Amino acid sequence: MSTTPPISAAMPLHAAPAMPRDYSRLIQLLIFVVTAVLMLAPAIPIAVQVFIDRPLYSDDWVLTLDNFSTLFGSAQLPSILATTAIFALVTVVIAQVGGIAAALVLGRTDLPGRRLLGGILMWPLYLSHLIFAIGWAIIYGPSGFLTQWLARLLGGSPWNLYSLAGMSIVAGVSQIPLAYLYCLYGAVRSVDPTLESAACTVGAGPLGVLARVTLPLMVPSIITSAALNLIIAVETLSIPLFLGGPARIETLSTFLYHQGVAASNPDHGLIAASSVLLVLLVGSALMVQRLLLRQGHRYETVKGKGSRPAPLRLGALRWPLAILMAIFVTLFIVVPVFGVVLRAFTTFLSPLVAPWTTLTMRNFNALFASETFVRAIRNTFFVSFFSAAAGTVLAAFVALLIQRSDFPFKRTLEALAYSPRMVPGLITGLGIFYATIVFPPMGWLRDSLWILVVAYVMATLPLALGAIQPAVLQIGADLDRAARTVGASWFDSMRIVMLPLLKSSMVGSFMLLFIFHLKSYIIAIFLISPGLEVMGVTMLSLWTNGDVGVTAAFATLQMVLIALFLLATRLLFRVKLYD
Repeated sequence: MSTTPPISAAMPLHAAPAMPRDYSRLIQLLIFVVTAVLMLAPAIPIAVQVFIDRPLYSDDWVLTLDNFSTLFGSAQLPSILATTAIFALVTVVIAQVGGIAAALVLGRTDLPGRRLLGGILMWPLYLSHLIFAIGWAIIYGPSGFLTQWLARLLGGSPWNLYSLAGMSIVAGVSQIPLAYLYCLYGAVRSVDPTLESAACTVGAGPLGVLARVTLPLMVPSIITSAALNLIIAVETLSIPLFLGGPARIETLSTFLYHQGVAASNPDHGLIAASSVLLVLLVGSALMVQRLLLRQGHRYETVKGKGSRPAPLRLGALRWPLAILMAIFVTLFIVVPVFGVVLRAFTTFLSPLVAPWTTLTMRNFNALFASETFVRAIRNTFFVSFFSAAAGTVLAAFVALLIQRSDFPFKRTLEALAYSPRMVPGLITGLGIFYATIVFPPMGWLRDSLWILVVAYVMATLPLALGAIQPAVLQIGADLDRAARTVGASWFDSMRIVMLPLLKSSMVGSFMLLFIFHLKSYIIAIFLISPGLEVMGVTMLSLWTNGDVGVTAAFATLQMVLIALFLLATRLLFRVKLYD
């Protein structure tokens, strides 16, 4: 007997399979919400703290404007603002002059050894300001090796590193690579060679071509790098703290540090008001940059047909310029870095005693014998890996949502994602600290390394977007559009088509973020508690306590780890941060 059910007249003979439900809009909304929470959660508590009379975690607080009155009524504020302005401006001038000159000479001429010199010039990009400041203090400080040696020869100290000029020079040199990269890739290597050739045909020499043709075309890159260097200078902590502290020189960042982390009874209202002032200064710099770049199209020289520009021949200037640049990178970069390494392997460093007679492993033994120091190394790797991975994935989907979707709030998302550029790292950490107190869902992050992961992802999202978003723009829209025409959802087309094509840029983003987080310390300052130590903050604490040898050992270890990571990623993925 047949068990086949009777065919109903209402039942189709060949029912089409049900289409899978499309969750793309829900995923887009989730990306928007996650980004908004990351960006706004730290900002809202600081905004509230500014207008209340006691810490957020206290009860019965009331609204007030006294915090601004205290800040602007402080007798220190005019001096602090003036010092911050001078320090930032001199830093930017040094960084821009050095970076522009290096980009022109190394990027457009036949200077001997330009690849080696360019590689050494990039070292400060891979090192934190903290390590760079330590190196300069060890070599050029009042008790530094070269300072003491020259003082014996000249009968007096030839310079004073612990001064506004000294800390500006150190900060400026440490920020030259940023200006160099922006000017090299943003302008120098993309200049139309026919313009330079035309200048040569009318008798212009190589330096004249660089000054009259190439340099004016670099204006957009110069403005962008100058704005970024200004922001970095305003928020820099370790250089003014280490080099300005002994001379009682205070900037806005060190003022925040002394009022917050270093104070036994922090004035949270004053800290929040100072934070708002710092954000306004940074925001003003970005606004000026945007206004200056409104006419950026006037500097376009690369059109549909291009050619690779030939290096300009320096002639008799080749070797003098090469020697001059070699002296610069040796004295200002190589010697301070070598000083850190040498100090790590010696009991003390003095020109009165041969360094090889004081060699020791005591500093490294003390480093690895301390559970706190070893934990700081482990924690740094944990936070660097997971924050770099999470930041890269989030940046990839944010970039795809902005450039490859019809999401109605994608411009708002873009503004939110780039907003951390206006917020210095010190303020980011403070905001996350407040957020874990104010918002119960974020309370579980307290006393956990994940609080640092969240803070790092939030602070460096614009950096990751800067590495990924240009790659998205270079991929033709017809590729993912073809997937959509055959029934793929937005999420599936992004996952199957776009993400594999973005693999190279995502690896580059991960490398960039990992190195940045490995050397970072300023974001974590307000978030550190017992058990959550990281290398940068530990070095900061060791140096301020006068333990120079172990600090140098920590710095040397960090430099070795960064070098090994760069080498490994280059061998495994054939990717490098610059060419």
